[in-house]
Amino acid sequence: MTYHLTSGIEIETTGVPIPRIQNEFDVRGIKGCKVVPDGTPTVDAEIVTPVYGDCQVAYEHLKSVCDALEYLGCRVNSRCGLHVHIGNAPLSDDTHPARFTGDSIAHSERTGRFYSNHGDAFDAVVVKDIMTRYTRQQATFNGINSMLPSSRHNNRMCYPLDVARIENANTISELASATHGKFSSINLEPWARHGTIEFRQHSGTIEVDKIWNWVMFLNNLVKHTLENRVTSGTRTIVTDTPEQPFRRGARVGVQYSMMRSDNGATTQEIMDATGCSEQRVRAAVSEIRNRIGDAGVITSTQQANGARYGDGTNHTAYRVPFTFETQSSGVTLLPDNSIGNASIWAGISDDMFAWWQDRIQTLAQ
Repeated sequence: MTYHLTSGIEIETTGVPIPRIQNEFDVRGIKGCKVVPDGTPTVDAEIVTPVYGDCQVAYEHLKSVCDALEYLGCRVNSRCGLHVHIGNAPLSDDTHPARFTGDSIAHSERTGRFYSNHGDAFDAVVVKDIMTRYTRQQATFNGINSMLPSSRHNNRMCYPLDVARIENANTISELASATHGKFSSINLEPWARHGTIEFRQHSGTIEVDKIWNWVMFLNNLVKHTLENRVTSGTRTIVTDTPEQPFRRGARVGVQYSMMRSDNGATTQEIMDATGCSEQRVRAAVSEIRNRIGDAGVITSTQQANGARYGDGTNHTAYRVPFTFETQSSGVTLLPDNSIGNASIWAGISDDMFAWWQDRIQTLAQ
């Protein structure tokens, strides 16, 4: 399946006040942009584009913005950044990127708000893979840092992330907690509010090709995960039950140890070993289920054991297996024998790869 992604761009500049930039946009008929204060010292203006589709129409609109900024004499300094928001959902299947971009520009001009015509948001598995791939190759040879000036490698406005923390996260909320908040190389704070993932590491620039090629690089990073590294379906998860999740001297701890055995334990056996009533044994079973999950406790009824109804004290048994399986539906990474390359360069065209290699060589000089 081919995905079409959206992006929004924040360009920080210095040297020209906001009213002059807005007036020049008005004169040139540039629609849909916001020109706002950034709040960072030595940054005089932030230009926020409308939401773009990945198409030539978007490039031409961005070029008109950059041409106007260059004409005015806008500059960038080491405090300026370029922030790119990639939509956290692809465009709806029946939406063409060029038509979307035109509608988005008109909508933002008319309402001052961002336009949306997207499908379902990415699963956490997708976002985790994107964050992991980016972060693993951030400081490696030919990695992210080599593509950007040294001032953006450990910048306090876009701190690098920790791969180990990302790997331990499994939900969008946990992934957001694995960042440094807003001032991270990848920022998930706009996820709920704007429906985007923000990439903050690029240096400030008003050069259209630098901006566009970074946007296309990020688009490819996300699309490669979606198209080559994940799949939807059902998977089997094998879970080990804990040896002892309760205090060993507690009655529920003794009951758990009896249940976590090859044959489990009957209600009567647990009552004899703990001095608990039948009702309290059942309550402890519920507590154990809450602790390790419903699938981690197997109940054998008196009827299953060949007894009559009413003989539950002696014949109802509970067992906690050493491992248990559950079925999970949704997005998962493809198996090792079919998953796409994890490299940040996987899927990049030869022309785009060559452009970035020239950029890397220029920065290294």
